[in-house]
Amino acid sequence: MKKDDLTVVKHIGAARMQVLNDSGITTIKKLYEIPLEKLAQVETIGERYAKLIKDAVVEVYVPSAEEIAAKKGAAKEKQIEPIDQGLQKQIKILNKRLKQANEKLKPLGKKKYLELYVDFKKRSKTLKTRLKGLNQLEGGLPNKVKKKIIKKADALNATMKNVGKKPKKKTYKTLSQEIQSFSKMLRDTRS
Repeated sequence: MKKDDLTVVKHIGAARMQVLNDSGITTIKKLYEIPLEKLAQVETIGERYAKLIKDAVVEVYVPSAEEIAAKKGAAKEKQIEPIDQGLQKQIKILNKRLKQANEKLKPLGKKKYLELYVDFKKRSKTLKTRLKGLNQLEGGLPNKVKKKIIKKADALNATMKNVGKKPKKKTYKTLSQEIQSFSKMLRDTRS
């Protein structure tokens, strides 16, 4: 039995081995590593036999400790990357929404909203400062905290997106409370 003889795997005969070799799958290791979808696309294999072959190759091929460690390391990197990108995206959207909300909520000629607007403006400024600090601190945050920040930022974004053209007391208060809550969470994260 040769090391690269694919016929040792159940459901692979000489003809199927030739088709696999023509597709670039020449070793049992490559057969083990190829995704099921790609294997199913190989001529004359199909979905059914791809599943059977993938199940059978597990019985024949035993990955080395280095391969297992490398696979686990790659999986960890894949999990971290989308969370970091999601956090960056949320920070960018939040800054944009804060700017838009600021424009929409300006109490042009309405003194009764001036105090609420000033409060909103102050809280927005604090939040922007904390977001800037979060951007610098981001690498040291655990994934659980990042996910929590993303979830809370998403909720705040939804609230700010629905800010209407005409300012209302309820809008100012709701928005200020949510900004304050999110800002406190960011402050607690940094400490």
